Amino acid sequence: MIRLVLAAVFMAAPLAAGAQAPSPAPARAAPVFRPWQVDWGQYYCSMIRKPEAGRPFATAFITSPGGTGTSLALVPEAGQQAPGDVDTVVLMPAGPSATVTHRNDPRERITLRRIYGLPQDFRAALARSTEMQLRNGTEVRARIPLDGVGAALGALSQCSSAVAQEWGLDVAALAALSRRPSTTNTYGITPDDYPARALREATQGHVIMRIAVSPEGRATACVIVATSGSPEIDGVACRIALARGQFLPALNAAGQPVAVQDAFTIFFRLPDY
Repeated sequence: MIRLVLAAVFMAAPLAAGAQAPSPAPARAAPVFRPWQVDWGQYYCSMIRKPEAGRPFATAFITSPGGTGTSLALVPEAGQQAPGDVDTVVLMPAGPSATVTHRNDPRERITLRRIYGLPQDFRAALARSTEMQLRNGTEVRARIPLDGVGAALGALSQCSSAVAQEWGLDVAALAALSRRPSTTNTYGITPDDYPARALREATQGHVIMRIAVSPEGRATACVIVATSGSPEIDGVACRIALARGQFLPALNAAGQPVAVQDAFTIFFRLPDY
């Protein structure tokens, strides 16, 4: 079975109809705030600490522009491994701690560990902490020093805001909502919608769509803001979301349904990935 992994970030502003992919965002130099580096990517912004003595893997905090969540990636050096059985992340000395899940992401020569379940206020808590511990139960599997993290967090926020604006998102309007829109049927996309040509050519990818959601919870327009690199995958994502997508509408501060834009990321992965 084809697996479609879906996630969403949300925003509010007027939207013109269409499904045309924009030009790629301009390349940027990665700011360095030693020992951290902030990476301005097409699909995400990340804050990275390179491997060090006694810790043969890089640590990357990854955010999606326009969203509030953060995930964690552990990237081992060639021939090394990152901790694979982490179930708790703890910020020292005062917390918070979070129960997390993880998924392996095999690459050509290494296997990344992706950790999910960090709370929405995790980035703010990072700035008040001196160390992050990766644990399995009560056993500490790795310690990540957080010296210099404050300046890097500032650059990470700037990155997220800049990319969100390039996507046509209104971050301030998003923050003013009392509820963000959410899909109730995974945008109507099923494994049978995986494009035949992409299957034949073993093409994978993820696409970010900016969708206009009406107060009644209908998708009224869709624009690709970050292409998967596959016209077939991009075309399926918007076409099916417009035809079948169902949503809980956004609510304003007064609790009234309002028309907004939101950006959704869909990962198209082949079997066994």
